[in-house]
Amino acid sequence: MANIKVRVGQQNAVKVLTTGAVSGGGGGSLGQLSDVSINNLLDDQVLSYDSSSSRWVNTSTISANVDGGTY
Repeated sequence: MANIKVRVGQQNAVKVLTTGAVSGGGGGSLGQLSDVSINNLLDDQVLSYDSSSSRWVNTSTISANVDGGTY
């Protein structure tokens, strides 16, 4: 890992370059994290936040409001 100091505007910043696996310090898999609940895992699912349980859950359907803007 190499630390490279760069100046962005008037402030110093540190850019960290790494190779290989990077660990976030959480569980060994998503399902082991305390705020994730994965059941009946299937292909093409995504994690969606469930505010009633305060957990991320796997789901095959996504409901979202998308504003495409004005053109």
